[in-house]
Amino acid sequence: MTVSRQNGLTESQAKVLKTVSDFIAENGYSPTAKEISEILNITQTSVFEQLERLEKKRYITRQKGAARTIGILNQPENEKPVKKSDSVKLVKVPIIGTIAAGAPIFADENMEGEILVDESNIGKGRFFALRVRGDSMINAGINNGDLVIIKRQPLAENGDIIAALIDSEATLKRLSLSNDEVFLLPENEKYSPINVTCREDFKILGKMVTTVTVL
Repeated sequence: MTVSRQNGLTESQAKVLKTVSDFIAENGYSPTAKEISEILNITQTSVFEQLERLEKKRYITRQKGAARTIGILNQPENEKPVKKSDSVKLVKVPIIGTIAAGAPIFADENMEGEILVDESNIGKGRFFALRVRGDSMINAGINNGDLVIIKRQPLAENGDIIAALIDSEATLKRLSLSNDEVFLLPENEKYSPINVTCREDFKILGKMVTTVTVL
């Protein structure tokens, strides 16, 4: 493979990116640095260097200090993952802006990239990913910096964790329907419920189906 000037990748970076993408497609989870080094017959030091550069160029995302946490954010159009198992089907989910898990903040609609997700983990439908800021959902296992995968739907059931708009600001909370009242509940005692019963500026964007832990 030659240097990819169009996509801003060197030959080494492109090889590492393709190896990670193919490995995820085949196994359903990301490889370790040791596995990448063995596949490409290069040192682990070289692997770490290439992964760091791919992360800076926003082709991948990682969680430092943990194995098998590489996520694909983007990849060259001419590089498709080699899927060797029919049981794994990866779908591209666009990463759109940032969502608040604390005091609501405006969700930027500019797409940041894409992440590959196993379809068996999210099901059928239209999806998008939002990046969490804040700690109001930590008791639900949703931490600052996580990516949440949202299924687009205008309705949700009592107890669902939803992405919602309030006065054009996005937030992630648990939906509570009780006694003809609608509340958005945090999962952290430091925050108070938000009553949206009579708010015309309240809109459900979708239901959270899973999270992806990243930096």
